[in-house]
Amino acid sequence: MAPCYQPMCYSRVTRGVVPEAGDSREVLSEGQHKFNFSFQLPTSGLSTSFEGKYGSIRYWLKAEMEKPWTFNHKTKRAFTVISPININRMEYLVPVENSGEKQLCCWCCMAGPITITARTDRKGYCPGESIAITADFENGSGRTVVPHATLHQTQMFLAGGKARSRRLDFTRVTGLAVQPRRTASWDAQLLKIPAVSPSILNCCLIRVDYSVRLTLQIPGAYNLSLDLPVVIGTSPLRLPRLLVAPPGEEELETFPPPYHESSPATPLSEPPPTYAECIEGSVDIDDEEEDGAEMVGDTRFTPMFPYVHNYQPPPAYSEARLVAFLEEIKEGNYELKPEPAALPYPTFR
Repeated sequence: MAPCYQPMCYSRVTRGVVPEAGDSREVLSEGQHKFNFSFQLPTSGLSTSFEGKYGSIRYWLKAEMEKPWTFNHKTKRAFTVISPININRMEYLVPVENSGEKQLCCWCCMAGPITITARTDRKGYCPGESIAITADFENGSGRTVVPHATLHQTQMFLAGGKARSRRLDFTRVTGLAVQPRRTASWDAQLLKIPAVSPSILNCCLIRVDYSVRLTLQIPGAYNLSLDLPVVIGTSPLRLPRLLVAPPGEEELETFPPPYHESSPATPLSEPPPTYAECIEGSVDIDDEEEDGAEMVGDTRFTPMFPYVHNYQPPPAYSEARLVAFLEEIKEGNYELKPEPAALPYPTFR
């Protein structure tokens, strides 16, 4: 398929940083000069920075110095913009479940089925956290099978009525082999999430989705695989106390009062976000026609994404607690605070 190309400009602002004197611009004398400037980013509608093989979502500042009778000097500096996805919303706290089955045949003989039943502890995660996978494997065949799980990324590029996709595998965990006619299970097997781009769900040209792919490797046959869709967000997990109370304290649990717009503001006790460089490395952003101008400075850029350092998995919580918590919200006994305005978090490199 031929490459497809369709630019989209979210915002373009041009501003002179050197004051003009009358009809002629100020001439800078020899030496070093510094000029302060600022730009206001839109408060909504921006997609997260992304660098892909077939397209990118990129934000940058470009400065140009005009030089008479010779080529101008230009430089460019990119920065990261994050479109917030709060994984503490209730739709991201619900586990994701799936199951699959495969029947093996050998000539006229039918072997027993091979099955996988799996679930994640929730749907939303932040880079740096780990996905807790619970799975049951049943091997009714006469072959030894090996289970493994992989964090799977799907990139979709849409432009000019054409579409291209790219699939990448990141972290992987492999379990012990399941012998013929035996069963095995995983109890909260952890799959680490590296510093990858958050899910991109609000761009009409580029979409980035994630899933946990569980596979049983079957010698001499096609593997059995299933996907558990997950969302990679931008905020660490902060579970309500109801879901993580120690055993025996459920009856002592009380809900906080409902939130009202008139409630007095309380100081933020949450630590500031932390970031890490994208696992896929840097790119060169000097890829445009510059009209013969000389580009100066380093034009390599590495996106920075939210990342949880020293992640500790939360205590296990029962499905009954989660169902009870959802019921409390539905009945109005517990009201989540509305999210703040979706402000992008620029990180300059």
